[in-house]
Amino acid sequence: MADNAGELSAAEASVLLSLPRYDTAKVLKIGFIGLIAQGLLRLETEDRPGFIRTRHIPHLRLAEGVPAELPPISASLVRVVRAAAPDGLMKDIVAQSRREFGRTLLGFVRDRVIPSLVGRGLVEQRDKRLLGLIPTHVFLPTAAGESEKIRLENAMREAKTIPHYLDSEPAKVAALLAATGSAILLIDELRPFYDRLSRALSPGDGGSIPADGGFGASFSFGACDFGQVDFSCFDAGAFSSFDAGFSDAGGGGDGGGGDGGGGSSSC
Repeated sequence: MADNAGELSAAEASVLLSLPRYDTAKVLKIGFIGLIAQGLLRLETEDRPGFIRTRHIPHLRLAEGVPAELPPISASLVRVVRAAAPDGLMKDIVAQSRREFGRTLLGFVRDRVIPSLVGRGLVEQRDKRLLGLIPTHVFLPTAAGESEKIRLENAMREAKTIPHYLDSEPAKVAALLAATGSAILLIDELRPFYDRLSRALSPGDGGSIPADGGFGASFSFGACDFGQVDFSCFDAGAFSSFDAGFSDAGGGGDGGGGDGGGGSSSC
């Protein structure tokens, strides 16, 4: 079952772009970040005095009014955060993630993200033999998946130019974001600009900014579907603390990952 009928979630985009391999823990972290951007989760930071410096402790909690019915990918992540309540500390998030998705966290991609991509017609299972003897399978993009992958790669490449237009061409920024969708969250270079993106796309005059290139007379950030990415949800300090806290708690790591069919994460 596809996660939704529209644009890819950040987790789906991450897997599609990296198949046949993927970093399971990284995809899971991106999944949580995507729900923060949608306003389904809240990221808060508690400052605790330390021996040398103040420690910034991230807490991941459910937002108010989370719908009872959610797509499978989102629902699985919400269950994890609900089980880690009330504190929502990163160590508890990772522990509950392992209960939900397995010790290596592989279940998040294998049982949630891959089926959604298959349901969209973007990924398919293909049989192969290891060493020419052992039957197994691998998940690879379909022709439609390859087309979407190329589109996303091009959109993400162009989106890296967003900082050049933040102060002068907000309509161009909006167009680049619309083309990239939730995959915008995969572009690490844009993280330092989230605060400015929020201000540029939600000006104080009611949220409309002049637009061109087919957007008509005005362009409303609130009315545009960027995969429901709301950059105002990201406090820069809290976001950095979440990133570090997730890794420190045992959910990070850049190596290994699945192979699209039965591989395991390096976690």
